Amino acid sequence: MIKTKVLTLRIQVKPNSKIQKIIDNKEFLTILLKSKPIQNRANRELIKLLKSKFKGALERIQITSGLKSSDKIIELVFLKDIHEKGVYDALFN
Repeated sequence: MIKTKVLTLRIQVKPNSKIQKIIDNKEFLTILLKSKPIQNRANRELIKLLKSKFKGALERIQITSGLKSSDKIIELVFLKDIHEKGVYDALFN
């Protein structure tokens, strides 16, 4: 088990989907979003979704790469150390 306070996620975003869903593709996560990629709406929905999954455990969420791309790198900074399994459980439960 790896404990961390800062976690970097490689994700692929698919905006304008019928449902909001997170899919594990082993190499990266695919996140389906309902918002269109117009005026930063999909990025705002992505950040809101991640905040809701971690329910106050995050200090900061930052899109470090891919602001205008479907391939993104997200940095999650937690308030305290968290196990890798805890991150997985939060995302998929």
